[in-house]
Amino acid sequence: MTELMRVIPFENMIDICLNDYYTKGKIMEIDEKYFFRGNNENLSMNYNGEYLRFPIGPAAGPHTQLCQNILTAYLTGSRFFEVKTVQVVDGREMMKMIPRPCIDAKNAGYNVEWSTELTVEEAKEEYIKASILLQVFAIELGLSDVKDFVINISVGYDLKGITSKKISDFIDDLKDASNTEIYKECIEVLKKNINKFKKFKLEDIEKITPHITNTVTLSTMHGAKPEEIFDIASHLIVDKKMNTYVKCNPTLLGYDNVRKILDELGYNDIVLKREGFDNDLQFDNAVEIFTKLKKLGKENGLNVGVKLTNTLAVYNAKGYLTGESMYMSGKPLYPIAINVSKTFAEAFDGDINISFSAGIDRNNVISVLKAGIAPVTFSTILLKPRGYINTNGIIDQLINEDIEFGKLNVDAIKELAEYAKTDSNYRNKGEGKLLEDTLPTFDCFKKNCGICVDVCPNRANIKVEDKHFEAPYQILHIEDRCNECGNCHLFCTRGGYPYFKKPTLYSTVEDFESSKNPGFVKIGENKYKIRDEKKNVYEYEPDFNKSDDEKEKIQVLLETIIKDYSYIIY
Repeated sequence: MTELMRVIPFENMIDICLNDYYTKGKIMEIDEKYFFRGNNENLSMNYNGEYLRFPIGPAAGPHTQLCQNILTAYLTGSRFFEVKTVQVVDGREMMKMIPRPCIDAKNAGYNVEWSTELTVEEAKEEYIKASILLQVFAIELGLSDVKDFVINISVGYDLKGITSKKISDFIDDLKDASNTEIYKECIEVLKKNINKFKKFKLEDIEKITPHITNTVTLSTMHGAKPEEIFDIASHLIVDKKMNTYVKCNPTLLGYDNVRKILDELGYNDIVLKREGFDNDLQFDNAVEIFTKLKKLGKENGLNVGVKLTNTLAVYNAKGYLTGESMYMSGKPLYPIAINVSKTFAEAFDGDINISFSAGIDRNNVISVLKAGIAPVTFSTILLKPRGYINTNGIIDQLINEDIEFGKLNVDAIKELAEYAKTDSNYRNKGEGKLLEDTLPTFDCFKKNCGICVDVCPNRANIKVEDKHFEAPYQILHIEDRCNECGNCHLFCTRGGYPYFKKPTLYSTVEDFESSKNPGFVKIGENKYKIRDEKKNVYEYEPDFNKSDDEKEKIQVLLETIIKDYSYIIY
């Protein structure tokens, strides 16, 4: 088992999506009934010159790192994507810095990972592939006849890194991808495979835009100096000609205010880092920075705003994740971030663009948007049971609302901020206990729960229907898609580790041999290497004429995958 993720080639992605949809009525484990098909205009907005049907979607994080994640979010209704942050430290170097597991979303959200684990080049390619894929499947699935989404890139963390050639080229290529090799490759793949589509036609390829984004979010390190924050944002506005949002930390509210909010909501177990508050950007400095940046944006014909908020660095008092610090998100962050929003709204008399990401859910999304705060993004709610499908619940709250986006409603934000301090929706309801591990390799239950499928951001666990077993389907783990975040373990109703225990599909012999998981890898024409439940390793040539009684369970499952799911083997 390795935390190394491998991206899905674009042609394989097309095959997986089309085969899944037309043979099984789902894509990336999202059943068609959860696809959002509404063409509602009541929540649409012009976002920095782009049409945006809904100003909601996943935040920069685990749900916007890979092409399939972004597609899955789109299918369930998201239309705004703040893709995962890139920086000069990337790829394997970044992977080595991130402990595993790296996510704990059992109650509040915590993580110990930050920027993309891909290389910057791979991240760029994934975002280009995703933009094209969304435009293709919007037509193929009848979800939209126009491009109705926005991709917002995120860069970090210091001036030297962001002005480097690596990050500069990343930004330029996403402003206009037409000359990139991956864009050209994707267009050729579509032309080559056009007959596989039912609704997407050759003439639709000409409508695909190579302009992936015109908006960037700046993410800075905790403790970044005001002068450097201003210099980086100025570079993005003046030199890169990007609409620019600067992500600020919840520490702007001050230690005492944050401590009081958390205590009143029952989060006495969260241990704050006072030095983080002292060393981070102070609010007076923030007002000065944004006053100057707004002026600079206007001079350059670009929009400038603030993204509220980043995660909150706290001491790792729980001990489930490793390291001294972890980063808090989710329910307890919402009342803090909405109070930071209040301070900005008051300081600028409502004349500042605020994008929001902190504990957004179906309980608060209407009120936040009606207060003029948009777009809003979320992550922790997508890590909970039902996963991406939780977006359906958020949209259900919005679908009949008419909201006009413009200047902030300061009074409404003040009311939200005050109410959030005591709102029972954000009270600490406890962690619950981790269960004893009783997860079997096959047949979790007579009727499988499938939670490990839903909560995986990367779609690394899939359901394989197989009539040869007691349960209606088996869980297959796909090694290439997994980064060992650990989220499936936290929500497993058998207390197990699906990413270690479940039969695993490998794409390389190297990955197979570095793992202990039961599973299989293709090594030749009709030839596979298998590791069974007892850790025996052997070569196997599937024989569909033999009776199942003569085969091991893992051989039976492999043959079902070859017969019914061959498109995931590449």
